[in-house]
Amino acid sequence: MLKILFYGQSISTPDWTDRAMATLRAAYPNVRFDYRNLALGGWNAVILERAAARDVEDVYPDLIVFHVYGDHRAYGRIIQTFRRKTAADIIVQTDHVVNPVEPLCDTGLHLRWSPLPGCKGHVWFKQNQWDDYMSGRRLPELATRYNLAVEPRRARWNAYLSAHHLAPRALLADQIHPNERGWSLMASLFATWFEKIVSTPTFAKPDPVQVRSLAPPRPGIPTSYAFDGNRIELLADGPLDGRMTVTVDGRPPEAWDGCWQNSRVSPLPNMPDWPALKQVTVDPSVRRVNRWRLRVSGLSPDQTQFAFALTDANGPEGTGRSDALFTSNGGDVRIDPQDWMIGLARRIFGTSVPDGATFTFERRFVCGDQPPVPLSAESVEQRHVITTGLANAHHVATITLADDAPPVREVRAYRPSL
Repeated sequence: MLKILFYGQSISTPDWTDRAMATLRAAYPNVRFDYRNLALGGWNAVILERAAARDVEDVYPDLIVFHVYGDHRAYGRIIQTFRRKTAADIIVQTDHVVNPVEPLCDTGLHLRWSPLPGCKGHVWFKQNQWDDYMSGRRLPELATRYNLAVEPRRARWNAYLSAHHLAPRALLADQIHPNERGWSLMASLFATWFEKIVSTPTFAKPDPVQVRSLAPPRPGIPTSYAFDGNRIELLADGPLDGRMTVTVDGRPPEAWDGCWQNSRVSPLPNMPDWPALKQVTVDPSVRRVNRWRLRVSGLSPDQTQFAFALTDANGPEGTGRSDALFTSNGGDVRIDPQDWMIGLARRIFGTSVPDGATFTFERRFVCGDQPPVPLSAESVEQRHVITTGLANAHHVATITLADDAPPVREVRAYRPSL
């Protein structure tokens, strides 16, 4: 099974990722793809940076496919988050073509007044088009630094335009988003490139240090596994909850902060694809299931100013304002004013959140059995997370399977590269 996360903004829409995955499933009938798309349309790199850690920890994918517009520094920090939080392989995608592609600029100081091809400025030259700079220079630099694969979508899209004598607008529905033909091309470009790199003998296999496969334990015999990393899990033929005992560094999974994670905040009613907040911070030491409810009131006309009240399963947890840092009465929950999305949604889409609107988020235990993935009519792959979100360091897990536990095929340990 291969867990894939598509991440970014509206260019990473299921309009093309669903089609690409259908092609890959047909091309690799013996591979089971567990595919999720958590892209957030309209969230540029600066906005998405605030959500990335929660989202990638939630999925902990084997492969991340990433594209986002915006500040290149925030883009780089998102890549760092991926590398710190997971051991995933990462594909970054260059931009599709919305304006004619120009040559890469030889940026910097030149003893000439007129700019070189692809450049702008006088004497000190910069790339004329940001897309050319980001796709042609910045992404290759990041790929070298963080060991990323780069899908050359821009070059191949441009080649398609040239081969079919098309202007860029022929594949666009608006200034930036593809039309139906463009989405179909985007899916085809990804799927054919993916198949090519997988079939190439020089294709980089997963780093055996980052993802280690260990021999499974035998039922009834305590077995210890020393590993370096932040996650360890079992791959079995069936459910293991209640059929094993386990500790990591002498502590059960329930005692590890990483086994307790937050959900996304529920969506805005006027923009259902957007969570109401980029993130909510819950103290990592909170190791119990909980559900919180936020009610907003007194919204200003532009919806940037409002009050809110927080309650949880036990009752009121305090009130706050959208323009001030909030800490709940018990100290467990923090909301940063920069994370509210209500005002931005009002400004961009022109629709409002009603007074009294409510939003929810949860704290949940994420270790243990994951949803089974069917391998055939008679068999499944059952991942059982022992612990996740550990410090990226040396640990020892001790596992004892019950005699009636289903067969365990593999113990897998993950070590992020940062």
